[in-house]
Amino acid sequence: MQQDFTNKTILTGVTPSGDSMHLGNYFGAMKPLVDLGQKSNLPVYCFVADLHALTTVQDREVLEHNIQNVIINYLAFGVDDTERFVFFRQSQVPAHSELMVVLGNFIGLGQMKRMHAFKDKLQKGTDEGNINMGLFNYPILMAADILLYESNLVPVGADQKQHVEIARDIAQNFNRLTGSEVLVVPEPLISEETGKIVGTDGERKMSKSLGNIVGIFDESQVIKKQIQGAYTDPNRIHATDPGRIEGNTVFAYHGLINDDREEVAQLRARYEKGKVGDAEVKERLLAAHQRYFAPLREKRDFYLANPARVAEILEMGRERAERKAAEVLNKVKKAVGL
Repeated sequence: MQQDFTNKTILTGVTPSGDSMHLGNYFGAMKPLVDLGQKSNLPVYCFVADLHALTTVQDREVLEHNIQNVIINYLAFGVDDTERFVFFRQSQVPAHSELMVVLGNFIGLGQMKRMHAFKDKLQKGTDEGNINMGLFNYPILMAADILLYESNLVPVGADQKQHVEIARDIAQNFNRLTGSEVLVVPEPLISEETGKIVGTDGERKMSKSLGNIVGIFDESQVIKKQIQGAYTDPNRIHATDPGRIEGNTVFAYHGLINDDREEVAQLRARYEKGKVGDAEVKERLLAAHQRYFAPLREKRDFYLANPARVAEILEMGRERAERKAAEVLNKVKKAVGL
């Protein structure tokens, strides 16, 4: 049964921790978000989570570069539709930080220590005493981000589901302990098809830190090299050997970005019969990539050349976000007696 998004408030945020956008970012988060923007008659809140970025980036110049890059990329992706999207910088709406302070009183230390980000650091050998409190408190700030806008749905990758669940726990605890129904309990929205885009290594989620990405706005030679290094069928020695489609990342990417469905079907059939080599399949993928993302590259170039328009969109978003945030924060304060 198809879900009704008509009267749902949708929210998402992106952490500017790096400067490269890849297929995982786009199909795992951005495209579903833009598609959802066409389905709801309520505003879709989309923010640059610059406060979250401080957990890993403390260099001012690097952070500002990453922030500006993410802003331009997201505008190119489609959040520049100011009627459907409220696009803003998290740090420019102080209510995020203020609500976080309140919500920290409605979640226990034990639950916080079970969060993925904290546990991952420990498993990688980081001493507990060296883990910064920004990373430890990350889920509380994310809960504030979500609850501040009465969000019904939060599009996330499968690895972020736990953070939405803790936002739900905090909202339920708050409502129960204050005897109110102030906070809306959100639901994670995960696409089974695109919630986790496998990287070019064929094993792990696509991530810049793992070096297994296919970029979007990188130079064509960079993208070509990334595609050429993508995992196919390790048991296929010669182009005349029958090949496997299942688990083959190149065909998985064809399924995402190749608009010529007939070409994809023919490539699949030929590959399974040993009548086409990996090189040609990858060349066709590169061509499909260039076609698919050409309009987005044009749009990105426009915003790079028009910083005044970028600033205008962000200011419009900040004003709208601030109005809604103040409304919810005032209700929270009243409920706790502040």
